[in-house]
Amino acid sequence: MNIAIVGAGAAGLFLARKLSELTAVKVSIFEKTKKIGTKIKASGGGKANIFNTVINRDCYNQNIQDSLLQGITPSVISDEFSKMGLLMTEDEEHRVYPATLFSETIVDILTENISKTTVFLEHPITEITPSGNKWRLNGCDTEFDKVVIAIGSPAAMIARNRKGFSELIDNLCLKYKNFEPSLVGFRIKNYPKELFGCRTRAIVTLLQNGKEIHKEKGEVVFKEDGISGIVILNCSAYYNRLKDKSNCILSLNFLYNNPQYDSATHILRHGDLRGILHPKLNQLLLKKHFAIDNFRLEIDKTYDLEFAQVCSGGVALSEIDENFELKRHRGIHLLGEVLDVDGVCGGYNLFFAFASALKLYKFLADEN
Repeated sequence: MNIAIVGAGAAGLFLARKLSELTAVKVSIFEKTKKIGTKIKASGGGKANIFNTVINRDCYNQNIQDSLLQGITPSVISDEFSKMGLLMTEDEEHRVYPATLFSETIVDILTENISKTTVFLEHPITEITPSGNKWRLNGCDTEFDKVVIAIGSPAAMIARNRKGFSELIDNLCLKYKNFEPSLVGFRIKNYPKELFGCRTRAIVTLLQNGKEIHKEKGEVVFKEDGISGIVILNCSAYYNRLKDKSNCILSLNFLYNNPQYDSATHILRHGDLRGILHPKLNQLLLKKHFAIDNFRLEIDKTYDLEFAQVCSGGVALSEIDENFELKRHRGIHLLGEVLDVDGVCGGYNLFFAFASALKLYKFLADEN
């Protein structure tokens, strides 16, 4: 079986690594950039948060565990990496990293012993055409029994690199939802610029028209014109699930460890809240009073795609079957972030990339 994989990211590399175990399979990877595994290397701040051991339906925009993944759990992915020789470590929030805490380790593991795989760098694929019951890429003579599209999303790409990203999807006439930035910071209306550089912990609530959409505790980072931090990135995932994004605010409670603390009495006794708040927040409070348990920021919009960790949107799941095969183009499969599946922060998006690749591998191994 001759298989082409379009995209050398998490899903593509994991699939190639698994296919190397099959003797009668030849694999070619086509990557449009100069390097492989770029997003893996950036994951988890360079430590590679490869998956999370606790997953529930709310972690994703769609229910994928009972439908697409069917039994491919975090423990199954953990076993696969263990068999590849990877030692892993889990933090208190159930995020799993390589024991080296170095993302390059994952790329090394996935590219080990794939000598049967040919990798073509700086080789974008824009067209897939049928040739009997096989497929050709960009009109070349080589015929492939299977083509796997694992191109990811335009997240973290600068504008010029995003040009033509959806061309392959468009040429296949696939139904998809436009890619929008997710796991990304927010630009804020009437932003208090004096908070630039402040890092603090808060209980953050995303509200729309007074209704709670999501609530989470974590570190908040005040940027030059907006707000970020893992808790904010997760709020952006829920924000992107809203059909109407108007009238959304973030409410920050800075009484992180003691939400019921009597801050008014504290001010009467000590004159300010320097013993409680970050100095920049305390200075802002002295200038303009605000409720420290309900500091409200009106959302303007998210930051642009180039600042996003992942995207919402992608090819509709109605286009594929349970083996990630296109219903209208048999022999072509889609994996990972190119599909309309996005998760919150914490290893969920890489997990889906690896899990979808493993599910497809099992199907191809049965066919081989």
